[in-house]
Amino acid sequence: MAKKIITLLLVLLMTLAVFAACADGGKTETTTPEPTEAVDVPSSEEATTAGEPVDENGFILDKLPETMNFDQDFNIFTWNNVMSWEWTENYETTGDAIKDSIVKRQTAVEERFGVRIKVSGIPGEWENRNTFINAVVASLNAGAGDEYDLIGQYSFSSAIGTVRGCYVNLKDIRYLDFNSPWWPNDIVDSCVINGKVYFTAGDISCTLIRNMQPILTNLDLAESLKCDNFYGLVKNQDWTAEKFMTYAYGTVTGLNPDGSEPCTTTLPNNVCYDNVFYAGGFKYVDITAEGPKMSEALESNNLTDWYDLWYNFVHDHNDVAVNKAINSENGFTSGNVLFHFGSIADVQTYLQDITFKFGILPFPKYDKNQENYRTICGAWVSYYSIPTNAPDKDMSGAILEALGSYGYRVITPAVYTISFQYRFLNSQENAEVFELLHDTLVFDLGRQLGDQLDCFSAFRQAAQDTNPSWSGFYKGKQAAWTRSLSKIVSNPALQ
Repeated sequence: MAKKIITLLLVLLMTLAVFAACADGGKTETTTPEPTEAVDVPSSEEATTAGEPVDENGFILDKLPETMNFDQDFNIFTWNNVMSWEWTENYETTGDAIKDSIVKRQTAVEERFGVRIKVSGIPGEWENRNTFINAVVASLNAGAGDEYDLIGQYSFSSAIGTVRGCYVNLKDIRYLDFNSPWWPNDIVDSCVINGKVYFTAGDISCTLIRNMQPILTNLDLAESLKCDNFYGLVKNQDWTAEKFMTYAYGTVTGLNPDGSEPCTTTLPNNVCYDNVFYAGGFKYVDITAEGPKMSEALESNNLTDWYDLWYNFVHDHNDVAVNKAINSENGFTSGNVLFHFGSIADVQTYLQDITFKFGILPFPKYDKNQENYRTICGAWVSYYSIPTNAPDKDMSGAILEALGSYGYRVITPAVYTISFQYRFLNSQENAEVFELLHDTLVFDLGRQLGDQLDCFSAFRQAAQDTNPSWSGFYKGKQAAWTRSLSKIVSNPALQ
């Protein structure tokens, strides 16, 4: 998958260069055409690569039977906060690459499997997560005819519905193939309860890609400050916390145009310290042969040192600012900040018209001995489950697999090309980092169990003044977290 999407992006970049040269008489200043050709629904003609059937664009095809025809409605209940990023009622294309890709995916699945996708929803974000799951529970208790075939939900809602016994084990569902590239491998390995998986995320929804969390960097400023080549450091596995911090404070000097002191690094809030925790190779819950356990690494000197390092990072340096939005006065969009802890959605929302060259980087590793970078998504990602009263669970599995497959082949390339059409981001280096973020996504049952364990936000305290010591804080929480996890694992609904 990685090589294919990078190839797609490089083809796009060359296309943009040709368009720009033609428009400007051979000059290389950019005007970006709307990229739409790369997201056409694949034809039925198949090639093969490394034994896997692929579509005309080189993307791996699903292995679902071609003869399925369910000839019925397929009812999806979802949180309506993100419905426009996943579903459509208007099947006309408009020239918007992402919206058109959603139309194409939905049309392709309906035509191939003889279903009519019907989507309904209510608010389901953090504030409404329990209300949303209450509605799911009500549908389970309703009579015939009120069932849903598939549930799409806010990330933290997935575990609430799971512990309330709302969902089936996806590993038992026919047609779901978690070895396919549209399902992140780590979610199946890391979100297991008693050998069962009750929810999944992936290319079925572009909310996953939009919520991937990189560090944004001002490359023009980095060049003027004579920083090392950040991309080279990443590629050589040298992008460590130690290396990051040689640039992340005390680097930008002088004054802002308004006379204020500049920031070298800005953080929109303490929530982005979740990224730091996972980037260092840690998780709250490990999946062992005996089942989920609170991670032994939570007691390690490594985590204590990691916490101290990042606590000091924000508390000992005046040019590291927490609670500074990307588009705030003298924030990253001003061009006077070297690093900002952001998201891909920030790129699409705030960086379309900036006048400096910028890039995306993974969060730094603990040290060079850590095997790879680790990336997480923000909370506004849709997770999918099949309810226990789904009328035809084989159909639910087939359509869930198909939606993931077409999302991978149709929607994900559209999101990539839209993200990379912006001036200054369309480079091979950024394309490779973008793919690195996708390929190093990690998941953690401890994070998903946000309500039940209440440990998911623990590391954020390093960005606050409340707990300067991890070891002291963890000792006060360890017994309660362990009891809560044991209670979840022994839940009769999850046996």
